[in-house]
Amino acid sequence: MVAKRQQHASSGPKMGEEKLIIRPEKARFIDILSMLLLRRPITSYACVDAGDQTAGDLGSTPGDWLVALSQVIQKALEALYYPALAIGAVVELLLNFVALNNGILGILLNIFTCKLVIPQRGAPNYRSIIGMIDGRTELMPLPEGGGPDDRRLQVVGVTAAGKSTVEGYYIDVEDGECGSPTVPLIQQQYVNGRLIRLRTFSVFEVTMMAAKIAYENAAYIENVVKNIWKFNWVGFYNCWNKFAEDYTTQAFVFTDRATDASVVVVAFRGTEPFNTRDWSTDVNLSWLGMGEMGHVHVGFLKALGLQEDDGADAARTFPAAAPASAAAGDKPLAYYALREEVRAQLAAHPNATVVVTGHSLGGALAAIFPALLAFHGEQDILDRLLAVVTYGQPRVGDQAFADFVRAGVPVEPLRVVYRYDVVPRVPFDAPPVAEFVHGGTCVYFDGWYDGRAIAAGEDVPNPNYFDPRYLLSMYGNAWGDLFKGAFLWAKEGKDYREGAVSLLYRATGLLVPGVASHSPRDYVNAVRLGSIAVEAKKV
Repeated sequence: MVAKRQQHASSGPKMGEEKLIIRPEKARFIDILSMLLLRRPITSYACVDAGDQTAGDLGSTPGDWLVALSQVIQKALEALYYPALAIGAVVELLLNFVALNNGILGILLNIFTCKLVIPQRGAPNYRSIIGMIDGRTELMPLPEGGGPDDRRLQVVGVTAAGKSTVEGYYIDVEDGECGSPTVPLIQQQYVNGRLIRLRTFSVFEVTMMAAKIAYENAAYIENVVKNIWKFNWVGFYNCWNKFAEDYTTQAFVFTDRATDASVVVVAFRGTEPFNTRDWSTDVNLSWLGMGEMGHVHVGFLKALGLQEDDGADAARTFPAAAPASAAAGDKPLAYYALREEVRAQLAAHPNATVVVTGHSLGGALAAIFPALLAFHGEQDILDRLLAVVTYGQPRVGDQAFADFVRAGVPVEPLRVVYRYDVVPRVPFDAPPVAEFVHGGTCVYFDGWYDGRAIAAGEDVPNPNYFDPRYLLSMYGNAWGDLFKGAFLWAKEGKDYREGAVSLLYRATGLLVPGVASHSPRDYVNAVRLGSIAVEAKKV
């Protein structure tokens, strides 16, 4: 299978000849049973649309249990779509009502004094369920010391081995300290000594917090960026998906300063907890051959602005120029709108570099965005790309895609995974039907925020989630997370105190382990508290 992937990468699959699109709305219950019992060729089902080359490659290959399971999950998620949205809206409204009125007693007092606060969806103080689970908005600054031209590697919340002073927050590249057997997380990504400073904050701190607040409404995000972070607000982008016929993709852009900025940050919104269609996209095994880009997940391409899913013509599938409807501005497409905004910001700030980030589904879009820039030859933007950092990101393509990114994108994407988070383990790697693999550098954290680097070509434990050998460990981790969430504040301080909503969310992991581990809260904690042991190497 590895050999076949390498062959595809070297030969360069042609547009339209390679695709496999599984349409769950067309999949019948009898089709799912047939995949499990009769083992008919996967391309023989009416719900499967395969390209000519793919049909030839697969031949009589049947759909295995992972393919059938993905269809069952998607069917269930679609059935839950409207109930989940309704429940989510009510839950968020009630939680905001209680929070804005300072609890049950506050509600009674405000009724008595005629000062009852009614939550307004879309207001700067209205939080999503993600914000209710983790309401932190402040950035944790680096200790004082070092100026804007400091070329030492800066970290948050951890120290190098043997250091406990302010200087312990810095690793000097030129002194060769990155050869130490234990170094902070940031050391792993930026051993070339490039400047990664965002004022007084680390890239990891800013990207994770940006990925977290991306779940909120535009007014909330703008308020945090401008008034809490004191950064320069650029804009919020609510983007069209022509296949869903809806505005399904959201992102925002900011710079660290209004003039002569040093960084432009693009953050994509991730999988919303009560939107089961977002979860269904993560699970879907459909892919499209994108020429030299390799096989790329269709759902994520659609979210960024895919025009045709037949793949027959590259100019139609994902053209370099924005389609007329998107250029007109009434239905902006994420890739094109953000590409033009980034280009404008780089023109306005000649010394700025670009950072792209996202959590969950947002991480998938953040991973594909620079790949599309390379696909379209946008070298002026790529030359100023500083970092691509994702958290809890699902798989987005095959080995050819990973190789394309490695060759065409000037920075190695960094992918952070916490424990048994379910999302980085989907879509399933189910060769030869769907050969989804992760690319880039991965740092994997256990429940106490001890990290380790994942070697190239390897994946996190229990990569397809349903391996029964990990069952006890997964449930044990869920109990451990619940215990840690209740008591971490006693060791680390009030910023790590969790409320009832957060602990109830952690308790869902006792039913479905890995769901609670997907919360941005643990990724924020990992960035602030985590460290990683690595092998010594010479810089």
